[in-house]
Amino acid sequence: MLAIETARLRLRHFIESDLEDYARIYANPEYTRYSPKGAVPLEQAKEASQAAYDYFTSHWQRQGFGVWAVCDRTQNKLIGQCGLNCLPDNDEVEVLYRLDQLYWNRGLATEATKASLRYGFEQVKLEKIVALTLPQHIASRRVMEKAGLHYTKNAYIYNLNVVYYTLYRTEYQPDDSVYIFSV
Repeated sequence: MLAIETARLRLRHFIESDLEDYARIYANPEYTRYSPKGAVPLEQAKEASQAAYDYFTSHWQRQGFGVWAVCDRTQNKLIGQCGLNCLPDNDEVEVLYRLDQLYWNRGLATEATKASLRYGFEQVKLEKIVALTLPQHIASRRVMEKAGLHYTKNAYIYNLNVVYYTLYRTEYQPDDSVYIFSV
């Protein structure tokens, strides 16, 4: 199994013992506010986190890459998700990220995104990685831009009007503070 370490984070595969913490994170409506499926009601947090876990696990099995559990490196505490996901109905790969609200505004989403981009370009050998968000999600757009992605167009994906950012391998600048290793 692969894991990635950055200065403050460890990105690793989700494990079943993450589900309790993941459900707690999902229970905050701010966590899923900009999700394609929208905010998750509190009573559905456990079910939604299980569905996400199942999807991430199967995506790794099908594609050989996917979304990681993001953990605080010092406490090894689950704080969210970040990684690579195949877009529906086409062959593009998106980088996605979402952290527990307690960890916002610290640059952690950007740090995790840069790690995922490095993995995508250097290990998976992708030629292009995209990122999507709702136009009004300014914080997410800042993460994309700080990670090196560029606004390309408006698009309609996941039954939503989104802004679409791209980064090509030829434009990619590696972040040397990211370490990829096997466990």
